[in-house]
Amino acid sequence: MNKCESCGMPLDEKTTSKFDKRYCIHCQNQENGELASKEQVREGSINATIKFMGKTKEEAEKMVDEMMPKLPRWQEEAQTNE
Repeated sequence: MNKCESCGMPLDEKTTSKFDKRYCIHCQNQENGELASKEQVREGSINATIKFMGKTKEEAEKMVDEMMPKLPRWQEEAQTNE
């Protein structure tokens, strides 16, 4: 199964962005195609980890901060900034 290159969410017919199949509907605005900022993606991922995985805020922050740099969107950003 494909995953969102911005947040890591599994992609299916309900969650895949209509603008770019690399991203989910949460990371890419479905009205104008604008991508969420890194801060917005981080906060959304933390909240989802707390809600769906039952983690504490601290556990969720640690998980998200370890996962996000491994995702293609943020790896590309890091290479651009070098």
